[in-house]
Amino acid sequence: MMNEMIKNVRAKSPIVLNVANNVTPQHVADGINFIGGSPIMIADPLEAKELTSLAGAVTLNLGSTSPIAQMIMLAVGEKANAMKIPVVFDPVAVGASSIRTERANQLLRNVKVDVVRGNIGEVAALAGVAWNAHGIDAGEGDGDQVEIAKQAAQKLNCKVVVSGPTDIVTDGETVYLIQNNAPLLATNVGMGDVLDGILAVFLSQDDSLETLAYATGVLPVAASMAMEKYPVQPASFLTETFDNLATIDDAQFKENLKIELR
Repeated sequence: MMNEMIKNVRAKSPIVLNVANNVTPQHVADGINFIGGSPIMIADPLEAKELTSLAGAVTLNLGSTSPIAQMIMLAVGEKANAMKIPVVFDPVAVGASSIRTERANQLLRNVKVDVVRGNIGEVAALAGVAWNAHGIDAGEGDGDQVEIAKQAAQKLNCKVVVSGPTDIVTDGETVYLIQNNAPLLATNVGMGDVLDGILAVFLSQDDSLETLAYATGVLPVAASMAMEKYPVQPASFLTETFDNLATIDDAQFKENLKIELR
């Protein structure tokens, strides 16, 4: 799987259904499409069951939370569970408001998510660990981020991906670290949402922790390559990152990936 991970998804073009943050749907759709998947966005709860039935994986994003968005996430998640379709959940800014915390907890009570993907502040909030988060930004804290990620995975009974200068991927025991740091990813709003979609593309083919770890590296690799050309130009960097997603192959990916198994 790892040797031809990108080649395989491009051959199959798996459908990913996204309950998207309304700030980033175009970027998310582009990221999924460029790496080899086929994106669908949903905004109507009445078509949740039908569209979920078409998907190989789904992403649920708390970013633009509303009663309708929550209804859609629950409907899509419950149908995905019934069909054993992988679910990626992004708890955007959970802890920033009581309603976000309430809706995230409601979702986690009713939907078995396979992966939670967020920054350390969001993951710490779900794990019940004190952390000085700052809205959608990770904020600052003194805790061991690897241990917080492991604690969250154990508490939530799922795999966890923590995005940051070093990405952390864990199932609560085994830990992978992705060290392809590209600071301009944080400058462009919503690149975590793009990563959600990319993770779902690969999880639709194989939901192992190893695949998740390697899939987590796809966007940082494309971005770190883009930073070699555009180290301080965020808009040009973004275009180059998407170009890299569309053109990268498995050999180039493996050559540039910096991954550590703990």
